[in-house]
Amino acid sequence: MERSFQWMNRLLSLGLRRDQATAVGSAFQQEVWIRKTMREARKHTYSLDTPLSDVIFTLLDTETTGFSPQRGDEIFSLAALKTKRGEALDLYCSHFRPKRRIPEQIVILTGMTNEDVADAPSLQQEMHRILPFLNRSILLGYHIQHDIAFLNEFLSRNYRTSLQQTAIEMRRIMECIHHDTFPTLDDALSFYGLSPMNRHTALGDVVSLFEIWKRIFVELHQMEIDTLHDLYALLSQCS
Repeated sequence: MERSFQWMNRLLSLGLRRDQATAVGSAFQQEVWIRKTMREARKHTYSLDTPLSDVIFTLLDTETTGFSPQRGDEIFSLAALKTKRGEALDLYCSHFRPKRRIPEQIVILTGMTNEDVADAPSLQQEMHRILPFLNRSILLGYHIQHDIAFLNEFLSRNYRTSLQQTAIEMRRIMECIHHDTFPTLDDALSFYGLSPMNRHTALGDVVSLFEIWKRIFVELHQMEIDTLHDLYALLSQCS
């Protein structure tokens, strides 16, 4: 608390109005908190000999205004589902109000309109919930580097940091297990005879990812892929 007062007095001494100093101080405190959270994430990594049954995997999916975060495209919906031993533990899901409008082709694809997110919080307002939710887990998703790229671009621009969690591509695991190609989430669902639910929505796709992951987890056990080392070895052998 004393540091907060000192920081506020410092800003006021520079000629800022109290409302301006409060806004700057709040932004600074949020950046400090986020960078601390990232450091904690870096510390809590799993060793290679950790059994897969002890690992928390977080299934992740986002919906975005386009495909280029470097050119200003943004996340407007995110869902994440924590799992352990192929069972669901906890769910996070939220829409966000982007600075740019959702293009018509994305509205058609996702069914989400600009009116749907008009009163939603900003991604920045939700970061204090998202980052702790992702911590202490390994991230899993279909084309997950797309999701990671958007989150990292946002974190880099606003807080000069990036996600520290390991992220694994679910498509690669499937292709290594079955020695076949599964370019899309729809291909993976079809392989297991599953029907998509609310496809191209963050929540719907995360539910689909969970149904696939439950089956993959059983298959890994049957193949005696029991530890993280075993999983990484499998992925390295078929890459």
